[in-house]
Order: sequence, then C-alpha cells, then structure tokens
Amino acid sequence: MANLVGASSVAAAQATKPSWYMASQPPNVFSAPPAISCAGGLDCVAIGTRTACAKRSGVVCVAERSFNTAEYSRDGGAAWEVAPVPAAAGGEFIDLASVSCARAGKGRTDCAAWALLTKGKGTSPSEQASYFSTNGGSTWRVGSPPALVGQNLWLTPIVSCYEVDLEVDCAGAPDSLGIQFSTDGGASWARSSYRQSPAFGALGAQDLSCALSRAHMDCAAVGYVLDAASGVPVDTVWYSTDGGKNWAAGLLGQREGELNTVSCVTAEDQARCAALGSETDNGARAQVAAYSDDGGRSWSNSVFPAHSVLPSPWGSVSCAGDGPQVDCAASGSVLLFSADGGANWALATDPNGARGDTVCMSSSPGPTCYVVGARAAYSYDGGAKWSANKTAKGFGVQDSILRDNIACASVTLCTVASGGALFSTAPLLDG
Repeated sequence: MANLVGASSVAAAQATKPSWYMASQPPNVFSAPPAISCAGGLDCVAIGTRTACAKRSGVVCVAERSFNTAEYSRDGGAAWEVAPVPAAAGGEFIDLASVSCARAGKGRTDCAAWALLTKGKGTSPSEQASYFSTNGGSTWRVGSPPALVGQNLWLTPIVSCYEVDLEVDCAGAPDSLGIQFSTDGGASWARSSYRQSPAFGALGAQDLSCALSRAHMDCAAVGYVLDAASGVPVDTVWYSTDGGKNWAAGLLGQREGELNTVSCVTAEDQARCAALGSETDNGARAQVAAYSDDGGRSWSNSVFPAHSVLPSPWGSVSCAGDGPQVDCAASGSVLLFSADGGANWALATDPNGARGDTVCMSSSPGPTCYVVGARAAYSYDGGAKWSANKTAKGFGVQDSILRDNIACASVTLCTVASGGALFSTAPLLDG
C-alpha cells in the first residue's frame, strides 16, 4: 500500500496537468531507492543507504563502505536536507525498509521505520531494526525491538502509522512473519496477539492497511499462515478493530491464491477494503481479488477481467472515498479501476501504458490518483481514465515490488524515489 495522507478529504486543484520535477537534494545521498513517506501538511521523509568509496588505488575505488542515511522535506518534496541515521551495533546497513509518518498533536510529525539490515552489499539481510523520529525526520533514533520473529528475507517490511487522539500509533510486520504494534510513534514495539486455531502459526503479512471508522481504527492484513504440522502456507486474511494490537482471522472464501496487497478507506463511517494477489492455474500465474465492506471481517470474491488478460502478478492497489462510494485503482500488467470498493473491476482507459506503484486520494470532484513506474500517469476520476504526466530527465521507477515508491503530502504534492534520486510534483521555487 502506497504512503499517502490521512483519510480526510481535501480538494484538488485539478485544472492543471501535474508534472514530475527533479527535487533539490544534496548529491549522492542514496545509492538505491529509499523508503519514503509524507504526512498531512508538508513533511516528507526518505530513509535508506549510501555507498561511498572507502579506499582508492589512484582513481580506482578498491573498497566501498555503506551506511544508513536519510533526508527530510518541509515543502512536500520539492527540496530536501540530509538527516543522520544511527548505525547498527554490528555495522550493518539498511537493505530493505518501510517508513510511515503521521501528524500528531501541536503540529508534530512522527515517523516510524522498519528495516532489514545486511553486512555487505549484495548479501542477504542478517538483522532487523526499527527507527523513529519525532520531528518529521530531521533526526532519527533506534526504537526498542520487539520479540524475535521468524524472518523472510525476500520481503520488504511493512509499517503503517496514523493519528489517534493527537498521538501516533503504528502497526507493522517487520519481516513479514508476525505483526507488531506501537502506541508511541514507533519508539517501542510489542507483539500483537492473535485469536486463531493452534493448528496454525503466526500471520505472514504481505500487506496491511488501516482506516478510522466509528471512532476506532480498523485494520486488515493479507498473506498466509503456516500449517503447524506440515509447514505449508495457507492463504488467509486477518482483521483488527484496535489499530493492530489484537487480530482475528477474517472469513475468506475457498480459493487458490495469495492476496498480497490491500487498501482500506472509510466511507459512511465504515472501513471498506480491496485486496489483490495472484494464483497458479494449470501452471500459469493469474490474479485473484476480494473485497470487504466490514473492515476485513468478511470477504467476497471480486469480479475482474479474465485471467488471460492479466498474466503478471499485481503491483499495488489504492482506494479513496468518493462521497458514499469507494473508488479503487490497481496496477499490474494493466491498469484497472473499481467504482464500488473492489467488488467489480474493469480495464482503465490508459493510452500512456503506465504501470507501477499506485496511490489514490479523496478530492473534488473525484479522487485523484497517480501511478509511477517507467512512465507516469494521473487520473482525476478514481482511476477510470488516465493521462500522461510530463516527467523530468532521469525519472523512472524500476522496482519489481511496485509498492511504496510514491508518497503524497496532499493531492497536489507527491514525491517519488527513482534510483537514488527524488522527484516531486512541486517545482522548486527560487527565494
């Protein structure tokens, strides 16, 4: 689920065609795409790794050194400044990360990040760590770690933060096997509790999403549980009514296919969710889709185009409230849209052929959506019709995960990580 602003609707300035500009940032801060997030207002953060030459023989670098680094923006992503990130005790540096920010009381922005750490460039992650910031990313500290959980080294951590009673709570799957929660903006974490059959192990969350409904925070998580006897993964969905502290299994119809991306929003004071994933049918991979009108407690199969049209796995899904209804956009091998919260999907009008990470936000007269990949496009009707964005030289998100590459502070202020560079929909203004 892409990083975006909170659930409150904001009006979009939809008279102009948005463009992507090269952001102003110090040179060579990141050596790979950082994890990015923006909060309501103008605060955005990026956290990742920089690799620099540690030893040279003449003009040839013979030894490299990698270390953690971060940047923060106070203008929605147009200009960035460097922020220090503590090093891990064993000298490891960030390999894969997820970060989420939310506005707290008195104008404060809290951010939490989970990261898998590695000892060397190109080697598998060996440790995990949490970081947090109470000043919008200008300084970072190491959070207290949760109890150890099994580690899946192939999946990016997941974290989602939100404001509750002027404080910031977070839910996260640090290494995709077990969920944690924080009630202090990511400074400390504890293991969530699960109501489940003893025949299964902890939830392996591929993605999670939360939405405020009826004065409490509903969350949905999609992924799998491991059969305690055989160790075989079993596709599943989970829900929480307290922001991720306690989870119970949702009701999901029989299916072959793992849901691996989910988006929840509030409409008429009820959390509604759409989820997508992939299945194997006679040796060919195709898509599965489901939706929930009750915050993830029960799910129904979605109607979507035939499998033969969609040969590749899903990238991402994002939903936004549109008055009493929910509009959703999704990217995989094609762009799809749904005007009923994920119950029915149709092919979007997409002359640009854009694919990638997708984000939608409530706006007027219809939800504003962006998709970023090798090309970029935007939609002002919840994802049904897309138009091409003008992009600066060097723009192009090349990420096979197709998730969390775009973050928005508002419907008109978004930022994208492309390689080690950052791009923004806000042009940098002199003076």
